[in-house]
Amino acid sequence: MLVVPAVLEIEAAAPAAGPVSLAMRPERPNTIAFAPARARFVRVVILASFAGQPCIDELEVFGPDGRENLALAARGAKASASSCLEGYAIHRVEHLNDGRYGNDHSWIAATNGREWAQIELPRPAEVAKVVLSRDRTGHFTDRMPAEIEVQLSTDGRQWTTVAHVKAEAPPAGNSPATANLPLPEPLSWEGLLRYAFLCERATWERMPAGDALSAAEHDRPALPGGRPYWRELAQLGAVARVLRQTDELIGRLEAKGLTVAEERQQLGQLRRRQAALGGGPDGAAEQALYLDARLVKRRLMFRDPELAPLESILLVKRHPYTPSHNYSDILDSAFRPGGGVCRLDIPRRGGRLEPAEGRLTLLFDAARGIARDAVADFDARRIYFAYRPSDGGPSAAYWHLWVMNADGSGQRQLSEGPFHDYYPCPLPDGTLAFISTRCRSRYLCWRPQAFVLFRMDAAGGGIAPLSYANLSEWAPSVMQDGRILWTRSEYLDKGADFGHTLWAIRPDGSHPALLYGNNTRNCYVGAREVPGTSELCCTIISHGGDLNGPIGLVDVGRGPRGSEAITNITPDVPPHYHMSWARSECFRDPAPLGRDYFLVSHAPADRFGLYVIDRWGNRELLYLDPAMGSMCPTPLGGRPAPPLLAGGSPAAEDEPGRLTVADVYCGLGPAVRRGSVKYLRVCQEVRAELEPVPGGYRSDYPPFQDFYATPTHKVSGPYGWPTYVAKASLGIVPVEEDGSAAFSVPPGKVLYFQLLDQDFNEIQRMRSVVQLQPGEKRSCIGCHESRTSAPPVRPLLALAHAPRPLQPPSWGAEPFSYEKVVQPVWNARCTACHHAGDKQQIDLTAALDPERIPASYRTLISQGWVHYFDMTWGQEHSQAEPLSFGTVRSRLWKVLGDGHYDVTLSRDEQQRIKCWIDLNCPLWPDYRFRPSRPAQASVAPQK
Repeated sequence: MLVVPAVLEIEAAAPAAGPVSLAMRPERPNTIAFAPARARFVRVVILASFAGQPCIDELEVFGPDGRENLALAARGAKASASSCLEGYAIHRVEHLNDGRYGNDHSWIAATNGREWAQIELPRPAEVAKVVLSRDRTGHFTDRMPAEIEVQLSTDGRQWTTVAHVKAEAPPAGNSPATANLPLPEPLSWEGLLRYAFLCERATWERMPAGDALSAAEHDRPALPGGRPYWRELAQLGAVARVLRQTDELIGRLEAKGLTVAEERQQLGQLRRRQAALGGGPDGAAEQALYLDARLVKRRLMFRDPELAPLESILLVKRHPYTPSHNYSDILDSAFRPGGGVCRLDIPRRGGRLEPAEGRLTLLFDAARGIARDAVADFDARRIYFAYRPSDGGPSAAYWHLWVMNADGSGQRQLSEGPFHDYYPCPLPDGTLAFISTRCRSRYLCWRPQAFVLFRMDAAGGGIAPLSYANLSEWAPSVMQDGRILWTRSEYLDKGADFGHTLWAIRPDGSHPALLYGNNTRNCYVGAREVPGTSELCCTIISHGGDLNGPIGLVDVGRGPRGSEAITNITPDVPPHYHMSWARSECFRDPAPLGRDYFLVSHAPADRFGLYVIDRWGNRELLYLDPAMGSMCPTPLGGRPAPPLLAGGSPAAEDEPGRLTVADVYCGLGPAVRRGSVKYLRVCQEVRAELEPVPGGYRSDYPPFQDFYATPTHKVSGPYGWPTYVAKASLGIVPVEEDGSAAFSVPPGKVLYFQLLDQDFNEIQRMRSVVQLQPGEKRSCIGCHESRTSAPPVRPLLALAHAPRPLQPPSWGAEPFSYEKVVQPVWNARCTACHHAGDKQQIDLTAALDPERIPASYRTLISQGWVHYFDMTWGQEHSQAEPLSFGTVRSRLWKVLGDGHYDVTLSRDEQQRIKCWIDLNCPLWPDYRFRPSRPAQASVAPQK
């Protein structure tokens, strides 16, 4: 049950007095009261908003008694607005007064300029206050109105301003209080340090609780398997925390052989000053002690010899992208030219690094564009990066890969064409992995192009895909065993917001495997292995905005899912969720220096600089340019190359892959009796191919839901959204009596599997994906088995014969068309009774409504006759138990199974319907623009 916080209410002064300050919060009902007046039209004019176009989940109007919301649509009130963000069913004008709270039922303006939202009452009434919120469920804090005028009118033409309010401070988590800390004037290194220290103190003092990764509530060790560490540290005050961290740091450096007598003496003096404070109210003395203690700890930390890689740092200077989604920087990011690829040299004096004396060298000037993702090869002789110019030439709109020598000489472009190429990743054999839009597909759930993992040779030729994903992928790096570690998206029959997880793949594109992230509420990017551990470091991101957030350590030895495997080592920066994202007070781009230290980009307030952090909560500023962000830092020095992984034997492009499952019952649990699984179905998620245009490919697809394989904004039901992705059933293979199966599958496709009983009812579904290169051979133990399981020690019946070919369905192994495969069954068996004139309102005819949706499809989905996984954006998901979804949960089969008059479906007809349900109910086999699909006149009711 949602508990609504106490209302924040203020009586607005006369407008002539200027705006009144109001402590508005996105998750609360914010009330603006004014002198009672008679009106029929109540308008909220939004003059400014925080972090994007303004959003209101509910606009309420009350009279002097404050008892009833006069603005409800159910009372006859009408909502209107100056504009509305297009393409989102969850963001509509009518949501302003539908009586429902939360982001999923909200209005967002099309711009962040002067916008308004209005309620027209059914008749004039006395009004005395308006109440509004951004997201009363508390999930989203961006887009909060910052300055508002309330205007009243009796006729909708003449308006009177009765209130003018301005938010006191930006909402927490988007433009927090530290963003208001002044930078030093004049700018000095000492001033920047003080600024960084005070920002750090402010965020630690506001450390949130209530999150699955919160150090205040969920303790974690500093080292895997060690004693609990983080909760106790999080509960300390600023001075006590710094003194404790200093004491621990002294002990670690002493264990490395350093002499720390001077620092022990300094620590003793600081503790005596702390005792002298006595907990009194002297804030100035306490702050002075905090700042002095921070300087002592800082100087001590820079004595650690393990920080030697910081003596030369490769980085990119650029402005933040600020895209709307984590995958949309190629579509709607802020393109602000400037910066470039740089090297930061930090000298060591007397055994201590001295960042104050650091020197920055510009290696590649991006004054006329943007450079990104710079990385050196293993011997640090060459630097790869991506660059996008802002003017000139046919490739001006695209990121392309570049290479140069470590000193900046020899600059040359490696890739070209109407594609975005970025995130270069040098491989041990001298070739290069990278991310590219060369997959020529659209991101399935929104408007931009998709981008996935590719590979090229050292000269920029031989480009080939390593991944065949249907969504997008990011930030490859090379693991110590020679595999490529990267982030990939997958929303297979589940909500979109949490499907950005960590994977590994061999450099030849074989054996992609999930490492971590499925069925968790966070998303992960920029992962790299932590030397000497089973950990990965990464940025914990959300579905929205840029790739910012806290820094996490993932212990992959604890399995691929579950929040207990991840530790937030910057716990004063909370994770964001869904479409909320951190624009300030955040981290990004971690690069391990060793087991304990990490080079990162960090915005202590709203400007990104370079920092070094450790696994014990220490952080120190290395470089900050207030005029431009410093991103993507890595040590610029040689490093050992991982081993070369042998590739498979060359194969023809169309040579099938071969898969073996040892025992499908492993992981199914007691609900599935052995012997009940008879078939394994191989399914495909179908790509949304890009539309060719002169000179390249279409880059944007608004209104994007009209390109869905099912128009979920036009038809949904009690189970939510069916799949908006086109699917195909490539065929089935029998499962042997011992639960094994061996079969061939086509290469280069996004595949997943279903287990079926003898009547083709789905028992379990794979909601992740698999792909095979031509001729690749792979095997697995079972279905949803534990990663620590061992295969059965016995001969497998499936290996007694050659891999079985897939048995395609009678309708063909092509993208599934409901109208071609399922509708003929209704035509033959059902429409004589169930048509437009059916008194039960069960219309199973093929008649298309104005939205191009068949009557039968709308009936089955909207009336809840069939069960499917909800694919609504933001839907949180978990691993589904066998026999808990799809055909076996569908009311349709309970009716047909009990005998429905004289209707008897053939085995093929049953299989057609069941396959459709268990593909999650796709409508069309492709992504054709819905308004261009064939229309059909309504069919007259049968009698």
